[in-house]
This record gives sequence, structure tokens and C-alpha cells, in this order.
Amino acid sequence: MGKYYRYYVLIMVTVVSMVNIADRLIMSILMEDIKAEFHLSDTQVGLLVGLAFALFYALMSFPIARWADIGNRKNILSLAVILWSGMTALCGAAVGFYSLFFARLGVGVGEAALSPAAYSIISDSFPKHKLVRALSVYTMGAFVGVGLAYIIGGAVIQSITSSPEIT
Repeated sequence: MGKYYRYYVLIMVTVVSMVNIADRLIMSILMEDIKAEFHLSDTQVGLLVGLAFALFYALMSFPIARWADIGNRKNILSLAVILWSGMTALCGAAVGFYSLFFARLGVGVGEAALSPAAYSIISDSFPKHKLVRALSVYTMGAFVGVGLAYIIGGAVIQSITSSPEIT
């Protein structure tokens, strides 16, 4: 793999990580508005931001990591982005608790594939003496994603609260 291509790959997986984290956190940032819109209980909110996402994210990480060991990691990563993006869109189209719950479950499954595939791709792309730096750049994407989530989430909340009611 060429020097420039390996850095291109690193930048791409880092950007995907940024989007992954931002996508994950925006739901939490917007939860009060979602709770009010769907008249959700605190238990339902906990299920949406906790169980629906985290349980399936954690459980699916193991088989997806195994798949990344033996499969085509670029394809796994592509499918993951498609799955979690589609499920995120379904979150936006949800009409109630159950549709939102199952969409969040799908987001968790899709996002579970990122780290195993990305770590494997990065490990294959960089020589051992440059691997720690490359993994640090990838990890940095998560922290930038947190910042993006707060900026985007704040802008969404501000636009919701400052726009006139549609009647």
C-alpha cells in the first residue's frame, strides 16, 4: 500500500468515526425534545439511549469483529455506514416509541462494525513503528465527533425553540 493511500484511508476512517460519534450523541442531546414529542416516560428514554443502542452495539461487536478478521473490511465498513445511516433516517421518521426503539437498535448494530473494521484496516495499512500514531489519529476522530455533536445538536435545538409553531 502506498504512503499517500494509507493516509487517505486513515483520514477516511477517522471522518467516519467522527460521524459515528456525532450520530450517537445527537440522540442524547435531543432527547428532551424527543421525549416531549412522543410523550415518553423516563423508562422509555432509558431504553432508547441505553438498552436499544448499547446492548446491541456491545453484543454485535463480537461477531462483527470476527467477521472483520476473516472478511473484506472495506465492505464491512461500507455496509455498516449504510445500515446505521439508514437506521438514523428511520429514527427521524419514527412515529412513536417502538419505531424509534427498533431504529435505534439498528443504529447500534451498524455502529458496532466501525471499530473492529477500522482497527483492522489501520493495522494492515501502517508499519508497526507508525501504528500507534495512526491509531491515535483515528481515536482523535471520536473526540472531534463529540464536539460536532454538541455543535449540531445545539443548533438543532436552537432552531426548534426559535422557530414559530406550525399550526
